[in-house]
Amino acid sequence: MLQARDGRILFLIKALVAMLFISKISLGSLLPIPASFAFLIYQKGLHPFMNLFLCILFGTPLALLWLKVRVRNHLSGFYKLFIFLLVLILTTQTLLQIHYVNSGESAFMQIGALCASLFMMMVYGVLIPSLWPAPDFLKFVQRWSGVLVLISLLLFVLAGSSVFKGGRFVGVFKHIPHMVTCATVAFVFSLGTFLREAKAQHKIWSLLILCASFFAIVLTGTRSSAGAALMAFVVTMVLHRTVTNEGRIFKFLFLSLIVTVSLFFGADIYEFTRGLATGQSSLGGREAQDGVASRWEEVQRGSQIFLQEPWLGHGLLSKFASGGEVDVANYNAMKDPHNIFISAGVIGGWPLVVLSVVGLIFMIVAALKSLKAQDVAKRQIAIYLLAHIPILVIYHVHLSLGGMADRLYWMVFGFVAASAATLSNDRTALK
Repeated sequence: MLQARDGRILFLIKALVAMLFISKISLGSLLPIPASFAFLIYQKGLHPFMNLFLCILFGTPLALLWLKVRVRNHLSGFYKLFIFLLVLILTTQTLLQIHYVNSGESAFMQIGALCASLFMMMVYGVLIPSLWPAPDFLKFVQRWSGVLVLISLLLFVLAGSSVFKGGRFVGVFKHIPHMVTCATVAFVFSLGTFLREAKAQHKIWSLLILCASFFAIVLTGTRSSAGAALMAFVVTMVLHRTVTNEGRIFKFLFLSLIVTVSLFFGADIYEFTRGLATGQSSLGGREAQDGVASRWEEVQRGSQIFLQEPWLGHGLLSKFASGGEVDVANYNAMKDPHNIFISAGVIGGWPLVVLSVVGLIFMIVAALKSLKAQDVAKRQIAIYLLAHIPILVIYHVHLSLGGMADRLYWMVFGFVAASAATLSNDRTALK
């Protein structure tokens, strides 16, 4: 009987998780390489098609080995039902779109996009969380993201102009969202490794990444991620169980500081936060922007696209279609609504909208439930998800195999589902 700790399984899992970072690195600031070359290089980094190929190369044998493993991490039954319904809806809607909506576009490309999305969900959302312990996931992702944050900040010191786009810090990555995702997960997961590790050198490493990643978030000028990081920090400090007098004193002083700051500077903090949201204040080097108005414009624009095909949607490739031709170079942000419900409607119509509402409710309930876990790693993963619920709502549905955030979120969903299922089983056993 094959064990989940088998060396082949661990290698494939680590390769797949590393790929979500490697695929978004741009070597333009480090090496003199072309902007693009055939299907190998794109935007001075790995081409999306090569990214897809490597994920299939590592994911397929992992799926075959998964079938031979008998002892796995149990995933919540509701989560597995959600995955089944999502697969059913995406498959049905895509087949109908090929015939009724996107008849002028390549059926092969549409089926390919469907298979890639389903493959991503199964590999990152089911296989990896059911085979990998949560502490190993936390530590591995923290190390990868932490190292890339440090390299990005080193480039900021040595060649500052090469790691900024539009006044915002992009680091070693192709685009700003990738830097934001990397820095945010490094910050939140470093809180967990700092509390979980006993050795002094490991705590120093986590503390270094903690400070560096928050500085990187500020440099990106991303208000939502800065808020998520601060929220995760506060929740982590409140929930962490202290067993030593020094820990209890630190926790008491921290909570006292929070209360004091809220009492004396609460009004100023509120005004600054309101200014960030409405464009009266800026964060980092980013130009001040009215986030509320800009998001509402995207909701309105996305709603118009959604209402063109409210029951079937426009498909997974709608944001990559320009003039009837589908290509990664034809990505159109105007066709990519920054709202999870509108985005779901554009992709799969009302059926996917309803499922996205159910999925969001499940995320919140499962994450809150997982906060009761004894393991720091499981709690920290749940805190990451809870802190990102607002970001999930104001961004799009994560169904792309090529995205960094997409694959990271699906792993987090899976690990939270596994944690929630374990807690339910423990309570059942006690009864």
